[in-house]
Amino acid sequence: MVMGVCATAAARPVDRLFLLFDAPETGGPTKPVAVFERELAFEARLEALAAGEPAVDAQGRYAPRYLRAALDRHVATSLLASLPVEARPATAGDPCDGPPDAAVDDTARGLAVSRGLLISRVGGTARLNEAAAAEGVGESEIARLVRREAQAARYLDRMVTPMLAPTALELREAYRAPNPFRGRPFDEVRCELRRWVLAGRLGAALGEFLQSSRGRVHISSPR
Repeated sequence: MVMGVCATAAARPVDRLFLLFDAPETGGPTKPVAVFERELAFEARLEALAAGEPAVDAQGRYAPRYLRAALDRHVATSLLASLPVEARPATAGDPCDGPPDAAVDDTARGLAVSRGLLISRVGGTARLNEAAAAEGVGESEIARLVRREAQAARYLDRMVTPMLAPTALELREAYRAPNPFRGRPFDEVRCELRRWVLAGRLGAALGEFLQSSRGRVHISSPR
């Protein structure tokens, strides 16, 4: 979906509009969604971190595959975050996401889960902060990304297929299968394993949704 080539990783004092996209989910052609160069570069860094590879080459140019992956994820989560979600009674969360208090706001819990998945996906808070610093991204911009991903995950979980509450049996099965935490006791890695499982489910669901929605998405270069 990437159109053109992003600038190199050199400092950019002013952010620039990279492209516009629209789809029925976001309001159609009269309500295009803007994607800015700096936020896409940051999201490309996140994709590279998740893959364990550098985001830029020796000349400071962004790897096209990570720009493409970042844009795909940005578009998919934006579309899903725009869709209405069925309301449900509040329930207790998982201890891995903080105190399992049923009184905690469902939105706040979803944001906590989304931030935890992001940190897990890129390999820790320090790496997330380094990627943000490299692109001049502040906490408000990270929070906007986390909120968009949380809203997308919430829609998929409630309106497509439950995915955000893996059972103890499902986690045990994931522990017995190949995973990054083999060799460590289950109780020690349960929260890390849970986030790994959730990240995999969400990534797969976003990919499937994007494939089904490509025909509805119109991308244009800024004039």
